[in-house]
Amino acid sequence: MPSVADELDSTEVPGVGPRRLVLCFDGTGNSFLGTEADTNIVKIYQMLQRHTDDQFQYYQPGIGTYIKGQSKCSRRSIFDIWPAIKSTILKAVDQAIGTSFEEHVLAGYKFIMKHYCRGDHIYIFGFSRGAYTARFLAEMVQQIGLLSRGNEEMVQFAWETFSNFQNASGNDPQTDEDRKLYDYMGKFKDAFCRPNVRVHFLGLFDCVNSVGQFEIPLWRMSYQYIATPAATHIRHAVSIHERRLKFKPALFHFNDDAKVDLKEVWFAGNHADVGGGWGLVPGQKHLLSDTPLNWMVQESLNLPGSESRLAYKTTNVQDVVRAENAFPGVEKPGTTAFDVRRKTNQPHDMLKFFHGVGVLSVLLWWILEILPIFSRLELEKGKWVPRFWPPNLGAPRDIPVEGELHPSVNEMIKAGILDPKSVPEKGGDNPIALPNVGIADALSAWSQAAKRRAAERRGSEDTLVEGLGEKVGEGLEGVKDKLGDGVEGLKGGVEKAKD
Repeated sequence: MPSVADELDSTEVPGVGPRRLVLCFDGTGNSFLGTEADTNIVKIYQMLQRHTDDQFQYYQPGIGTYIKGQSKCSRRSIFDIWPAIKSTILKAVDQAIGTSFEEHVLAGYKFIMKHYCRGDHIYIFGFSRGAYTARFLAEMVQQIGLLSRGNEEMVQFAWETFSNFQNASGNDPQTDEDRKLYDYMGKFKDAFCRPNVRVHFLGLFDCVNSVGQFEIPLWRMSYQYIATPAATHIRHAVSIHERRLKFKPALFHFNDDAKVDLKEVWFAGNHADVGGGWGLVPGQKHLLSDTPLNWMVQESLNLPGSESRLAYKTTNVQDVVRAENAFPGVEKPGTTAFDVRRKTNQPHDMLKFFHGVGVLSVLLWWILEILPIFSRLELEKGKWVPRFWPPNLGAPRDIPVEGELHPSVNEMIKAGILDPKSVPEKGGDNPIALPNVGIADALSAWSQAAKRRAAERRGSEDTLVEGLGEKVGEGLEGVKDKLGDGVEGLKGGVEKAKD
């Protein structure tokens, strides 16, 4: 006999169409500010219609902004400062290595558990490592399933089962233990979870491929393999100009027969120019992040074949960010308006002096680019693999050959706002861009030499293997000839014996 919880889970809400559950995951260190410097995740949440019975919203500040059970307000006297110090330290550690990743994923999972009814549409938005969280949650809902409401005690078991499965997914070849784990997960899903729950829309702003900012080899929180989330519609806005090794993008890769509505579009600007986070400077009326925000909102409203649309109280980005249209008109070179627009709408660059951050921040980010102790994840044969050598050295992102540039990129180039040389060529192998000519020449030469030596070693190994193959082949041919001669001789001896 089905439980009351199961009956509630399987009941569609009468009298209305599919309801919407909307989850918004902010980026590392990001939370509500109340200014134009809020991220696009906060702005989307602000634009949503929150006074309706058929739509539920959830916002989660980014990793490193809060620690469960810790609060600055817990300080009772001027002498009792340890709680505040402890909270600050824990949040810094959380930003660095993502210690609260599990809590962030499961908080979203519990929200869906609580509100989901059969037929509801799940929308998930995320920025940066919040996008990583969103992507991970979408796959968890698909793979392990959605527990029936009232089974909160089973959430931890579901997490451990799915987390172990994720750790084993990258193994090649799969072991017997891996296959048993997959079989166990299927049985767990059948026993405790609701059937056929699928994320309807996954909207990501510059999803990165790691949990923490400064993961080290012996304390890595990220999963080496994340499958394509089973969402019906996926939209991913990707940064063109981000170069830091700890912000490598987690791009999507689908088979031609994959039944997924996917759009992965590249926008001008660095990581926060796409996902939001930069404020307006004097004379600036438009943020680069407004363009991907408007694109994401319009995409979420115009999904092919969708039975239910998100309810927004406004779909005008200007109502939230108070910015002008991305391209208000033609501004002629030499005019004051054009010069202001050209100077204030340049992509930010955390690895260049005077491009959005202070000198100390630039130097600190360059330490990560140079020291090989901080690895980066490179996508190799569908698996994220940590790589230390050669150092990243501010190399631009590789845009796939099939990568789609947003029309605004060409518009900015035509208007003289964006330097066409700043847009990497599709297909990868882009030159390294460094902030200082003297240092750049030395480090670039060092990096290129290291790459050549690695290629030469691979070439030498290939040559050696080919040579050994030829020798073995020649030896086998010789053996074959000798055997042939021996067989012929044996036949001749037999014939003579017959005579």
